[in-house]
Amino acid sequence: MERGALRKKALLLVRQQGPCSASQVRTELCKDQEISLNAVQTVLNRLVEQGLLIRNGTRRHFTYEAKPSEETVKQRAEQAAMDLLLQSGDVGLAHFVDTLDKIQPDMVKKLEQVLEQRRTKGE
Repeated sequence: MERGALRKKALLLVRQQGPCSASQVRTELCKDQEISLNAVQTVLNRLVEQGLLIRNGTRRHFTYEAKPSEETVKQRAEQAAMDLLLQSGDVGLAHFVDTLDKIQPDMVKKLEQVLEQRRTKGE
C-alpha cells in the first residue's frame, strides 16, 4: 500500500459508514489487504490528532466519526438559530443564553465580545 493510502482509505470509510469502531474499519480494510488492528488504531488516532476525526467512548469501546466541516457546522447553527427564533422568539433567545451560561459560562463572555465588535463596526 502506498504511503498515505491507508490513512485515506480509513478516513473515507469512517465518512461513508458514520460512527464505527477500529474493528469495523479493519474488517473493511482487510477486504483489500490484511492489516493489523493495532495499525488501524494508530491511523485512526492520528486522524483524531489531526482534527479530521472525533473519537467517542471509553478505552475499549472507542468509536470514530468524521469531524463535520466548518461549512456544515455553520449551516447547522444557522438552521438551529432560525428554528429557535421562528418557534420561540425572544423567549427562545433568552433560554438559549441561559443554557449557554449554565453549560459554558465563558461562551457568554465570548458572545458579548462578538456583539460588541459588530456594534462598533456598524457605527
